[in-house]
Amino acid sequence: MSIVLDRNPDAPHLHIQVAAVLKKRIHNGTWPNGSSIPPEKVLCAEFDVARGTVRQALASLEAEGYLSREQGRGTFVLWNEFSANRSQRLAFIVPYLRDSSVPTILVGFQQVAEQANYSVIFNHVNNDLQQQERVIRKLIDEKVAGIALYPINSEHFALIEDLNNARFPIVLIDRYLRNLSTDYVMTDHFGGAIRGTHYLLNLGHERVGFATWLSPAVSMEHRYLGYCQALAERGLLLEDRLICRVDGGYPLIDDTPLHEFISGPDRPTAVFAANDQIAIALYRAAASLGMSIPGNLSVLGFDDLDVSAHLDPPLTTMGQPFHEIGRNAAELLLRRIHGKRTGFEQIALPASMLVRRSCLEVAREDLAVESIML
Repeated sequence: MSIVLDRNPDAPHLHIQVAAVLKKRIHNGTWPNGSSIPPEKVLCAEFDVARGTVRQALASLEAEGYLSREQGRGTFVLWNEFSANRSQRLAFIVPYLRDSSVPTILVGFQQVAEQANYSVIFNHVNNDLQQQERVIRKLIDEKVAGIALYPINSEHFALIEDLNNARFPIVLIDRYLRNLSTDYVMTDHFGGAIRGTHYLLNLGHERVGFATWLSPAVSMEHRYLGYCQALAERGLLLEDRLICRVDGGYPLIDDTPLHEFISGPDRPTAVFAANDQIAIALYRAAASLGMSIPGNLSVLGFDDLDVSAHLDPPLTTMGQPFHEIGRNAAELLLRRIHGKRTGFEQIALPASMLVRRSCLEVAREDLAVESIML
């Protein structure tokens, strides 16, 4: 049965009328979120219009975020209760501000957003899970077009699953949530840790330690797994004595556990710190024990914070591409908002090794003499 359109000269253009009918079907649930709509040929017959008219109508609905057209697959409904009357604003939510990583990610994110005529709302949630959820709900009520979330941890929580199911545009930064597929952008933490550990082993260190947080997110866990993998590739056993976990307190890490970790005859001669903040705490612990870096202890970090190149000695570290993480997160979020993606997009960018002066090449006999002296 054909839909009768108003073909009077003063009536809205036919493609506008077709779009209005299709939009009504989406709103009333005739075509639910995620469903495919009839082919253009069927719509042409239903509305008794040319294919060009139908294509104009579909293009306008795609531009408004109601539809996503995929080459070779068809046209799918993207609209949901979050889609109506969205603003030209994106939200950027972070757990804390304690180093240069977050501002650098934000700069990259904001550059891409502003190029696309979106403004950015910045939110800091004080590492508080309840505040994180309140802020997300508040931003949705304020009609933001999408959210970039640097989550406090990697634990699954229901609100993100609900937003996923409703196709609300959200991208996670630095880490993903366990047991839930989402869009995310992060560094290849695992590969970077493998490379960093091999670097220390290649310098001649046979006892390479690993220092990390007590309660890491998946990003930190991947670094630990990369460390373990590198040891296995060299035929080395994983030793509890070579692992140290510290409380990731703010603003300073409690470096007390590190004192024992880097002392004694069976101590590590090199330590891969899971982030630059822990590496800085190792500098403090070494200084309090009268040890020099890298003379008595080589230290490798992970992040490349702004301060890392200015330590004494400058820190060798695995650099995260923070600026590119921000840019990629914004680009992914905009693709999602504009209906250019249906499946989840998950991006892992490579870490880069920045060799400075905190690691020393040693020979086996040097290590034996040093252990006796300490």
